[in-house]
Amino acid sequence: MTQAVLSAEAGKSLEKPATWTSWPVLVGLLGALTLLRLIVLFASPSELGFDEAQYWAWSREFAFGYFTKPPLIAWIIGIETRLCGSGAACVRAASPLFHFGTALVLAALARRLYGPRTGFWTGIFYGIMPAVALSSFLMTTDVFLLFFWSLALYTLIAHVERPSLAAAIGFGLATGIGLYAKYAMIYLPLMAIIAAFALPELRRALLRREAALALLIILAVIAPNLWWNATNGFATFEHTGDNIGWSLSRINPVRGFEFLGAQFGVAGPILFGVMIAALFRRAETERPEIDRLLLWLSWPVLLAITLQGFLSRANANWGATAYPAGIILATALIVRYRRQAPLVANLAICGVVSIAIMLGAALVDPKTAEGPLKQLRQLGGWSETASGLSALARERNANTIVIRGRALTAGMIHALRDAPLTVLAYRPSGTSPADQFQLQTPWSESDATEGVLLFGFNDETAARLGATPVATIDAPIYSARSGTMTVYGFDEPPPPSGANGAP
Repeated sequence: MTQAVLSAEAGKSLEKPATWTSWPVLVGLLGALTLLRLIVLFASPSELGFDEAQYWAWSREFAFGYFTKPPLIAWIIGIETRLCGSGAACVRAASPLFHFGTALVLAALARRLYGPRTGFWTGIFYGIMPAVALSSFLMTTDVFLLFFWSLALYTLIAHVERPSLAAAIGFGLATGIGLYAKYAMIYLPLMAIIAAFALPELRRALLRREAALALLIILAVIAPNLWWNATNGFATFEHTGDNIGWSLSRINPVRGFEFLGAQFGVAGPILFGVMIAALFRRAETERPEIDRLLLWLSWPVLLAITLQGFLSRANANWGATAYPAGIILATALIVRYRRQAPLVANLAICGVVSIAIMLGAALVDPKTAEGPLKQLRQLGGWSETASGLSALARERNANTIVIRGRALTAGMIHALRDAPLTVLAYRPSGTSPADQFQLQTPWSESDATEGVLLFGFNDETAARLGATPVATIDAPIYSARSGTMTVYGFDEPPPPSGANGAP
């Protein structure tokens, strides 16, 4: 691999510029798509899912770490809600904006490596990827991980092309901040080290003193989060380890293939199919050295998560970091294909899926979802459930709601945010906290019971705690199969104010 082959000018010479692939056209198209997604967000009847509600709850108190995730998502939500409010649309507004930024970063890198047409279609294809279309209407850690991963990827390749202090600093900062989004960010420097054994130019770039500086910057940036973990029993690391969950007893010969199959839906069948062809059929552009570099910076993630699937479990989104490099390579191959069929097919398939997701977000009320869409029920019914719970609390003169289970606690904390009620998480005496709520706002059987209602409990557990059923309320949420849930109390409510028995 020679320096000339890796130079930015080499990529520009591969394609003839065209007006319709210009940077302003791309920014305009992606900007219009982003604006449309923001409009749909504010028109949508969807409420926060329990994970999103959990992140919102964290955002009310900034910290360098939280029980199950690094803190960046909570920080961003905290900024959003202070500017916009705590409604679902305001909490999610950063998602389409950051995806817009990621699309532009990847388009700029593709343009640098392969020319303007590849840059243009990389931005478009990323913007309409099925996973990105869906993620634009949710608040997830992957949104921010992909943005900082793409920035780090750009600076890494820039450093390989022409080693510089600026590129090393940029890589260190982007990677360090990306670790605050999700610890999966560590895959990129690890893949770069692995790739260095196969690619001489990358090896020479990594052996320079600038690479040591990048590593020091990464450590300096992530140090506060490491300190938080050290002073909190390494809670986030322990949760991450639990998610991995490798065990010989959990080996499953099917789950890994299920994960790979799901990637056709994540990226779209054309893009992922081309990525497979690039891996197994040695499909190449006019810049094979760059193609191999992008392969090394994408496929190891998918192969590692596939192995994880065989050994335990693997969610479809866990391979998301394969796509910043993967989509650039796949798009470059599609653009150079002699026929337009793959390009048009990907545009049509992913475009239709993106439109369908957008229409669903705008029109479907999640609490009424049935059949294949039943999973959407976790995004609805919270406010209605909160109204019934608040009314019962007023009736019984209760001021505290104790909830069992992380998901239900998170959802109800957000739904009850404007109610004059304290929401606590049930944590059995003698047990370690299993989530942030049990860590910060626990309630156990030894605590006061006056003015307390229990929600999300079964009859057996409530009876053991000395509580009895006091009401059944409407609860059209994912965890209530019947659409109702029982609320428990400890004693007869005190008489309402002014009702002292006087005639």
